[in-house]
Amino acid sequence: MNERPIDTLIHIADIHFWKIVRNPIHLLNKRFLGNLTVLLKRRREFDMAQAEPYADTIAEVAASAGAKTVLLTGDFVSTSTHEEFDLAVRFVRGLRARGLEIHLLPGNHDVYTFESVRRKRFEHYFGEFLPADGYPSILRLPGGTPLILVPTVRPRHFSARGHITEKEVEQVRQLLEQAGDRLVVAGHYPLLNRTQGYVSIRWRQLKNAGKLRRVLGQSQKHILYAAGHVHAFTYERDPIYANLEHLTTGAFFRRDFKQGISGEFSEIRIYRDRFEIHHHVHKGGWTSTQPVIHHVDRKG
Repeated sequence: MNERPIDTLIHIADIHFWKIVRNPIHLLNKRFLGNLTVLLKRRREFDMAQAEPYADTIAEVAASAGAKTVLLTGDFVSTSTHEEFDLAVRFVRGLRARGLEIHLLPGNHDVYTFESVRRKRFEHYFGEFLPADGYPSILRLPGGTPLILVPTVRPRHFSARGHITEKEVEQVRQLLEQAGDRLVVAGHYPLLNRTQGYVSIRWRQLKNAGKLRRVLGQSQKHILYAAGHVHAFTYERDPIYANLEHLTTGAFFRRDFKQGISGEFSEIRIYRDRFEIHHHVHKGGWTSTQPVIHHVDRKG
């Protein structure tokens, strides 16, 4: 008889719904740069027509794997406009309507302008899905596995840098004390700046990532840290902390013309003694592989 996982979690990252902004008044901030990116790049890479068919795939994979939960680690939109958020929340509600429990947190594009943060646009659209006590927050998956959601985003004038405060790192440390020996921690930004699959330049990195990584590593608990942001799939063991594994999931319906990929997501299976990652990729059709975790020897 095959061993059944305690919990199975579907991880979706970086959806990036987009709308071209034509009103010049709405471009008098960082959105000008984001809108330029949409015009020159993102509208070719992110085919929004794939969103609903891919949501059906998520529901089918979840049903066959016995999964009940979807984790979305941010970047639902591109420049934080009302039109983009309307598309994004309809998509997430559609996942819930397919019988899936939703856990989510914002990405840097969901707090893209200071104006959108001041008006609490992300909270307005996604309030029904947010933890009652805010972030960081500890939740339980259906089988009892703890899931800690970590805040890592703030608006920036020009860069795409993330930020977690020392107070928030300490709050995560306290939440770890409430968790069992095996758990998932999720944030938008990865904690390693260099892996087999990506290199993050300084202006795209998470400030205080080393402090959060140290808290997770020194906990002595077996932790899978799941993130997005880098639009690349990687699965590696921490080069310093043997108890800490790092997963980044590629953008959900992004076309990678070089690799011939037009979408991906991760299926996280949690057993009593291990994590198993199944990488789902769309290359003319959906296929799934179970990658072996890399043992990296580089500094993060």
